[in-house]
Amino acid sequence: MTETFGPLYERPAQRECPDCSCCSAMLCERGRQSTMRCSGVTDPSTMQLVSGCPCSAEKTPGTHAWRLARIRITKHATERPLRTSAALLLRVLERAEEGDVEDPEDMLGMLKAYGYAAVDEHDRPVITTFGRRYLEARTESRFTTPVEVEAVDHKERTATVIVVGWHLERAVTVLLDQLTTETGLKAEELPGKHLEAQANCRAATADEVVLTCVRIAPDLPDGWMDGSVTSAE
Repeated sequence: MTETFGPLYERPAQRECPDCSCCSAMLCERGRQSTMRCSGVTDPSTMQLVSGCPCSAEKTPGTHAWRLARIRITKHATERPLRTSAALLLRVLERAEEGDVEDPEDMLGMLKAYGYAAVDEHDRPVITTFGRRYLEARTESRFTTPVEVEAVDHKERTATVIVVGWHLERAVTVLLDQLTTETGLKAEELPGKHLEAQANCRAATADEVVLTCVRIAPDLPDGWMDGSVTSAE
């Protein structure tokens, strides 16, 4: 008997992600490398299914969404801080143990909207990881420091940079889109470029370093590099 319709082909099944139950390994790899997370890089019909994927979540260290969240929180803390009453409530939540927390000015809703507070299984307000990061960013020392771009990874949308004020040899991974957006340079123009940025230069690890206010470094005075001009002149 002759097959009149031709052979039936089926797409090979994708390998499941070993770290979650909602995505394929390929989708989670893409999601980790996108600030839109897994839900933003999948078909609209499956967005809801993968919306809570932990592999690309803002709270998962190392993901693009996590890096972007730390930039956003740091800018919030340093450039447009919370109202005093909301900040005080967040401090109370940081130190509070079990029991009621007074909120006379109804600031909890604002903190929850920013992701700095939540309610636990007993319906008690608690501080979140993002809330702790906000408070940390409010008090940590930040310095203007030279930043040298070592390389860019177009596929992963990251760049490795030397943050001089943090460490002269250990590279820091940052979002490529942050550098291109804030400097106006194209990705291919960045390797070897000298930039300036605000950074928490006393961070314990490279992943904890957060750059803000990134710009192209001003040109050095004539003769600076060849030694004919010194800082004393």
